[in-house]
Amino acid sequence: MKKLLVGVVAAAIVAAHAHAQAPAPDDAIARIKMEGFQHSQVMETLSWLSDVYGPRLTGSANLRRAAEWARDELAGWGLEHAALENYGRSVRGWDVRRFSIEMTEPQYVRIVGYPRAWSPATTSPITGTPIVVDVKSKRDFDKYRGKLAGAIVMNGRPSVSDIGFQPEATRLTDDELKKQESAIDPSSDGKGPGGAPSSYWDEEDEWTKALAESTEIYKFFAAEGVRALVTPSPIAEAVGVSGFYDDAWRPTYPGFVLAREQYGRIVRMLDKKQAVTLSLSLDVRVTDNVEGFNVIAEIPGTDPALKDQVVMLGGHFDSWHTGTGATDNGAGSAAAMEAVRILKTIGVKPRRTIRVALWTGEEEDYFGSLGYVKQHFGDPSSMALKPEHAKLSAYFNLDNGAGRIRGINLQGNEAARPIFETWLRPFNYLGATTVTTLNTGGTDHMPFDAVGLPGFQFIQDPLNYETRTHHSNLDVYEEAPPDDMKQMSVILASFVYDAAMRDEMVPRKPLPKPHQPQKPSHER
Repeated sequence: MKKLLVGVVAAAIVAAHAHAQAPAPDDAIARIKMEGFQHSQVMETLSWLSDVYGPRLTGSANLRRAAEWARDELAGWGLEHAALENYGRSVRGWDVRRFSIEMTEPQYVRIVGYPRAWSPATTSPITGTPIVVDVKSKRDFDKYRGKLAGAIVMNGRPSVSDIGFQPEATRLTDDELKKQESAIDPSSDGKGPGGAPSSYWDEEDEWTKALAESTEIYKFFAAEGVRALVTPSPIAEAVGVSGFYDDAWRPTYPGFVLAREQYGRIVRMLDKKQAVTLSLSLDVRVTDNVEGFNVIAEIPGTDPALKDQVVMLGGHFDSWHTGTGATDNGAGSAAAMEAVRILKTIGVKPRRTIRVALWTGEEEDYFGSLGYVKQHFGDPSSMALKPEHAKLSAYFNLDNGAGRIRGINLQGNEAARPIFETWLRPFNYLGATTVTTLNTGGTDHMPFDAVGLPGFQFIQDPLNYETRTHHSNLDVYEEAPPDDMKQMSVILASFVYDAAMRDEMVPRKPLPKPHQPQKPSHER
């Protein structure tokens, strides 16, 4: 009996000492919550990214200034090796100086619209009565061949849209989450949540086909000698704009996207034989061979046996050029920065290295994250792997707007289910409950998954991301709810901390087979 008592006392002393040296995970999670909820800086970070630096088109001067600021902030918080890391390709920079879209006859109207990225500048205003066409594919070319030289072309007819019987901003319902949670097949009949393709290569092949079809139309208009292309916004009450894809085709004429309400009015007036005159002008600065980069920084691991292993978190840092890139994806970038700020502030000593990555070139086809994966981990086409491949535990991504986290997609990695269920439990009361086997795509975890690494995207409330802010001029700071942003940051910090402290790395799926894709290029 005495012997047993001595052993119990000794064990208690050792346990108390260990607790003093390294707080238990539950204690660390509580401290993460306190710092992240009571002393958050996430909205201040988002304001710098979206208000001060504004839209961050890949290759633009705004993007570089924002990236240098983010790098310096991360270093100032105490992260190590903060840098802009080249991802192995250059892009063409495009910065808007000034533009104007006006209807001058039969009355003056200042049109709400934006140029397509990488449009060439106009040497003088382009004026004239537009021609309305409806070209959806090459099957429509013959109807207009020889009729468009020198014209301002409006491609597409006004569509009928709902006038707003449903709320724009929504949260995921319990039934919707339960449906995701109960899914068995990760591909979900070939599509993940929101219709996302079920794998990296499915996604790339699908986009390659779509890009080829749209480029064929752009080239037809170029061959016909049009002076400008005008199209309607795909969403109501906002202007949703992306760009010409400069890596696929360099445009010879400018493109403009108009608010669909004003576009529709112009088309209806033309149908009534009214003499509408448009005036379009664009002044841009184009810079060749701009180095592509990602923002990288880390909290070094402290366990001699595990410190060479890495847990990564991040989201894409670039945006389109219309709004200020607040929800796509300033929100995810600010949350990732806030997550590592929280961890540094509370003084955690992770066993594994925690590395934050803010990707650029995502909107053009994962340029940054794919380049990073190829440089550090392996080539998805050949599946030739690098030594660092064996040392990545997991990558956690945020890029579905500014809505709070409701769970996480496993990408079919069932071995991670019980682990993530445990890590989510401290946040069940905040609505984060769902672990689903479903795949989801369209963002930077996909290149990691493509080489067999555990890459995950969180499930987020949609709010009005698809209906209002995605790629639009309304993608601004006001669309990011502060409480949702705090919750996202805290859960992200907790997940990477849990992964960094775990005895084993996050389980992996079997390695994919080599794949030879079509030339990839993607709009997201």
